[in-house]
Amino acid sequence: MAICINCEEDYNDKRLALGYRTCLDCGESEAQGIIAARTHAKLCEMTPYVSGSLTQPDALFETRPGSITTARPKEFVVGE
Repeated sequence: MAICINCEEDYNDKRLALGYRTCLDCGESEAQGIIAARTHAKLCEMTPYVSGSLTQPDALFETRPGSITTARPKEFVVGE
């Protein structure tokens, strides 16, 4: 029987012949860690980078013709 390099438990020699130096339990936990790291990297890669005018989308529309900020708002007088 082969001995796991992580937990020092015995595991099947056929697994060692395939090149695995860990038992199934330790190999599973390592695989889950690798999967989580790859998933995190892909999600970071897919997330858009926000910069410039995209951080303040309202600033894009402040200077358009006829917008509320450029047009003078109507003043209401009491009794109109």
